[in-house]
Amino acid sequence: MATSEKRDATDASCASTGQVPRTHPIFKMAGEVISAAGLAAEPAAKSTDRLVHFDAHVFKRGIKGLEAARLLVGAGYWEYATSVARQLFELLVNMEHLGSFADRKEVCGIHTGFGLLQFFLAESRRIEFEKGRGRPPGSPWEVSVKDFLDNHFADFRLTPRPDGSTRWQTSWSGKTTRALAEASPDPMRVSQYELLFSTWSEQTHATPGVFATDLFVQHEDEIIEEALAEVDEVPLEVLRAISGVGRREVQTLSMASLLFLQLWQQLPNVRQPSSDEFDKWQATIKRHAATKGLPIC
Repeated sequence: MATSEKRDATDASCASTGQVPRTHPIFKMAGEVISAAGLAAEPAAKSTDRLVHFDAHVFKRGIKGLEAARLLVGAGYWEYATSVARQLFELLVNMEHLGSFADRKEVCGIHTGFGLLQFFLAESRRIEFEKGRGRPPGSPWEVSVKDFLDNHFADFRLTPRPDGSTRWQTSWSGKTTRALAEASPDPMRVSQYELLFSTWSEQTHATPGVFATDLFVQHEDEIIEEALAEVDEVPLEVLRAISGVGRREVQTLSMASLLFLQLWQQLPNVRQPSSDEFDKWQATIKRHAATKGLPIC
C-alpha cells in the first residue's frame, strides 16, 4: 500500500473512533509548542537563582501536563485529558495571582513554604496509615515530622477546631480556585473555570454522567453521519471536526494548549516565544476550537 493510502486509512480509522489523528493541526501545533518550551526550559532549569529556578519548576510541570494531554488525546482518551487541562488551569490562575504582587520573590517564598507544609502533612498522613497497618510508632522520622509541624508554618495555621486539633489553610494564597479565576485579569477565566470544573467535572470524577455522555455522543455521531450521508463529497476533516467525540478531543487539547501558552506568559524568568510564534499558535487554536463553543478569548 502506498504511503498516502496508509495515511488515508489511518485518518479514516481515527474518524470512525473520534480519535484525533496526528496529522490534525491542533495535534501538530501542540507538538511544536512542547518542543519550543523544552528548549526554553533548559537555561532556566540550570540557573542557581532562586526565582529563576522556581519559574523553571512550574514551567516543567506545565510542559509535562501538555505532553500528557497530547498523548491521551492522540490515543483517543479525551476524557482523561480533561483532568490534565484542569491542572494546567490551576497552575495558571495561581501564577497570575502570584504575579499580581509587587514583590514576586517574597510571594514565591510563601508559595514554596506552603509546598513544604503540604509535604510534611502528607508524610504525617502516610505515617498514620502505616501505623494503622501495623508499623511500630515512634520512629525518628515520625518524631521529626511532628516536631516540624508543631514548630513551623505559623503563617498557615488557622484557629484550632473545637476539639483542639490543628487546622491549616487549604491553599498558599488562602483563596479557592474559583476565587482566583474571578480575580484574574483575563475575563475568560470564569468561563474556562465553568467548563473545566462543572461541564467537564463528570469526566474528571468518573460520575454516572460520564456514561450518559458516552451514550449520547455515540448517538450524536450517528445522527451527524446520517445527515451528511446524503451530501456529496463532504471532506473527511469536516466530518471529523463536527463529530461528537472528535470535537471534544479537539476542544480538550485546544484548551490544554491555550492554558499552557498563557502559563508560559506568567513566568518572566523563562525565555518567552516570539510574538510571531505565539500569535501563530493561538490562531491555530482559535481556528479549530473557538468557533465550536469553547471559551478561548
